Amino acid sequence: MGSFDRKVERNMVKLKKQGKSPIMKGPVGNSNSKYTIGPKGEGDIFKGRKIILPVLLSILAIMYGSVGLLSPAAEENSTLFWLTIGLYLLLAVIIFLRKPYLRIDKSKIYTSTFNRDKYLDASNINKIILSRGKIVIEPKGRQSKWVFYRMRNRFDTEAMAPKLEQYGNTHHITIEKK
Repeated sequence: MGSFDRKVERNMVKLKKQGKSPIMKGPVGNSNSKYTIGPKGEGDIFKGRKIILPVLLSILAIMYGSVGLLSPAAEENSTLFWLTIGLYLLLAVIIFLRKPYLRIDKSKIYTSTFNRDKYLDASNINKIILSRGKIVIEPKGRQSKWVFYRMRNRFDTEAMAPKLEQYGNTHHITIEKK
């Protein structure tokens, strides 16, 4: 086990001397957009807002609190009871404040799904479906579709459509309008 750790450390030192980061596969300290994942970077950025899950978690916390307060054994675990309600509300606030996004760069598009950032290269996109209330980006292969809803996640699909259409025409991606 020790020799493996030494090999990893030796390779990291070698990559640092070359000026490359082993994580981002690019120069260290470079803020170029092709090495930046997330909503901060070059390109057109469209942000939405998650509403349904935070509201559902808040309602669940209120229901849990009301059932717990009305039960006869409410005094037994009061600290754990209030901690659970507080954590449900905290989770609702965190999910509400973390905005989903779509960033359209020169050759890639970026988004966040399930608390991690993803990107698609233009060569890995099969087609883009544009409609009034939602936008669907279908990748090639067995990857899941990226769907951006106007009502569910509060994305401005009317502003996103022309930029994605321009991106699709630039990279020869099939565009469907519904």
